[in-house]
Amino acid sequence: MRRSRQAGFTLTELLVVVTIIGVLVSMAIVYMRPRVRPIDVAMRLGDLVHEAGRRAIALGPVSANVAVALQTKARTLILADQPAPPAVRFTLYVLQDNVTPPIWQSAQTYTTDRNVYADHWADGAVDGTAPSQATWTSAVPPSTTGFLVKCFPDGTCDSKTVFFCRMNTAGTGCDPTGPAFELRAKLSIMRLGGAIGTRTDWN
Repeated sequence: MRRSRQAGFTLTELLVVVTIIGVLVSMAIVYMRPRVRPIDVAMRLGDLVHEAGRRAIALGPVSANVAVALQTKARTLILADQPAPPAVRFTLYVLQDNVTPPIWQSAQTYTTDRNVYADHWADGAVDGTAPSQATWTSAVPPSTTGFLVKCFPDGTCDSKTVFFCRMNTAGTGCDPTGPAFELRAKLSIMRLGGAIGTRTDWN
């Protein structure tokens, strides 16, 4: 009686197949994942500013004694710092004036994506040629240096413009190559109502 030989894969063949599948899946994840663009970061920061304005209006005026003590009538703040440069973290603070002493409470944060470089910022709604600053780190209570946006109960916010670009391969600045609409973006915060304007350039 003849015994039939069973066909199958050896352990080595199975390992090779599994390895190839793993490499293909890894490549698919890397190449199919959407790359965050500078305009995406600008719009996300714009959402944070909108939230700061909304909360400032909803919470109402700051009591006179607190405004005098803190030397500001602002109800919300957006400050920036760099816990892991070159990434910049923007934090929304809300004034808690129902406690003694009043405190600025962190409410929401947004950290820039590793593919996007926060190049500089300037006072007012301006273009990329305006006098600018690259110092991001600011403190609570507000210091005189670093990025700071104050929003008030009357619906106004400080006017600022933030300039973003695509990170270069060294992780040290702007990448000058590629499609123009993916290289740069700016966010302009207008004073009235904290209105937001975004562009895919620095003009």
